Amino acid sequence: MKKFIALVLAGAMLVAVPVFAAESRNASSVSGNSCESKPEPTGQAVEASSIPAAVIEAAAAEGKTVGEYLNNVLVTIPGLEYPVPIGQGGHVIINGAPSNQVFTLFKPTSAIVDSAKIFAAKLGGRLLTVARVKASVSGFRTAQVNFYMKGVRAGQNIKVFQISNGRWLEVDVIEIRDDHVVVEMTSLGTLAFIEMPSK
Repeated sequence: MKKFIALVLAGAMLVAVPVFAAESRNASSVSGNSCESKPEPTGQAVEASSIPAAVIEAAAAEGKTVGEYLNNVLVTIPGLEYPVPIGQGGHVIINGAPSNQVFTLFKPTSAIVDSAKIFAAKLGGRLLTVARVKASVSGFRTAQVNFYMKGVRAGQNIKVFQISNGRWLEVDVIEIRDDHVVVEMTSLGTLAFIEMPSK
């Protein structure tokens, strides 16, 4: 009888642990292209004792907090005092077809942020954030990417620009809705999100 109870408890633990992990991962993931409301990601620190050293080292190597690293979000940007937090949770539409690609976000250099600030000022806009975007896929014609941007509201006039050879070139904005800006990229690179005066 004791063996039977032990086996039942062991089986319950095997089932419960993956479910708990999945729920925990879903609670911290960034919304994809779906319009449904999902929990927002944060760059908050996690209990240090529960984080593997390799994760801490990888986050530090990218200049991110562990929360930023694990959730693919950027909460702080070098040289930008009050950036809008930005994240990317996958569901990128590549060449018109849904994919399981996640576009990974990296912090830009201070020099790029300074360039973006000067460019935003010339446009009469306000720089919201800047992010370097990388992915394992390249050579696509188009990639429709849904960026989570905390605090953005539907109807805001936001333009997105990508730096190329020192020039900021406009990227098509497909949709702006609460907490999301969806853009169509034709290549990977560094993006600046600029709020323009109301239309």
